[in-house]
Amino acid sequence: MTESNPTQQTLSAQWARILTDEQTPAAEKITARTWLNYGLRIRRVEFLPLTLTVPLVPALLVAESARELFSLNMLLATVVVIVSIQVGNMANCLADREMDAIYKTRLSQAVYGLGVTSVVRQIAASALLVGLLEGYLSFRTGHWDLLLIGGLWALLGIGYSLPPLHLNGRGIWQLPVLLAVYFILPGLFVLRAFEQPVEWAVVGVICGFALTNIGIIVISHAEDYPEDELYSIRTYVRALGLTRALTLGVGMLCAGAALVTASILVGFGPNWGLIPYLLACLLAARFVGKTALAVRGKSIEDGVAVLRARSKLAPPHTILVGWTTVLLAALVFAAG
Repeated sequence: MTESNPTQQTLSAQWARILTDEQTPAAEKITARTWLNYGLRIRRVEFLPLTLTVPLVPALLVAESARELFSLNMLLATVVVIVSIQVGNMANCLADREMDAIYKTRLSQAVYGLGVTSVVRQIAASALLVGLLEGYLSFRTGHWDLLLIGGLWALLGIGYSLPPLHLNGRGIWQLPVLLAVYFILPGLFVLRAFEQPVEWAVVGVICGFALTNIGIIVISHAEDYPEDELYSIRTYVRALGLTRALTLGVGMLCAGAALVTASILVGFGPNWGLIPYLLACLLAARFVGKTALAVRGKSIEDGVAVLRARSKLAPPHTILVGWTTVLLAALVFAAG
């Protein structure tokens, strides 16, 4: 059974659907270990290796000493980045629990196992922690624009999956939101946690870093096409179609790698770290490109089957690109 498009429902009806607690009997009897396991699932901790690269790249490029790099400000900014991304992940799991029951059953099981009320409380507690840390960091640094960055980040992150914005269903406009929420705004937040002024070369690296990663993650979004169609969620993949979305992913990868390379050369000069970084991007572009060719001309059903067979290789490619970017930034830091 399909649902009507969220934009066609009243705001109160949308929230009523999301907050309706449909706990199963098993949800009332879960053990502490199961509760912890479910809590980690909805936070999508499998993405933590990539998430850690998000604060490390800008920090390594802006820090002028090891003392700055390992400072309390950096620690606080890193915690804010990790917990903020997890808040967005939890909100997404909450909003998509019915849709995830079709294919991503482990996520739906976690939401229903914990209970909607418990998930909402965890989102609220995590968001409160983020707000307190952002306020304290703003006070420590005197950079009150951190609150503006954090506020915009929270608005886009929560609004990505939840009403009234539903930014994940805005067609091609979903893409800039993804770039901003997962990479660009966190990167700018980390930059402002340091005393140094923001340099355009570093901003260029952050934007290129965002493009390369989302260029790979397109595969994960594309495999959700049937569920998105069933629930009338007009993602950028549905707006473009499978082949064009994957082709765009290759283009984003190439543009991102070029932007990172140009920003490093202009801002910091030649660096040996560009070699492994560009090789990693080349491998990722080849992977996404071959996937685009594999789905070309196929029906949605057959194309999604190909995507689901290949999507398991997407996380290793994001981790490879992410950590070679960290290596590049670390070599820039060491050279400085």
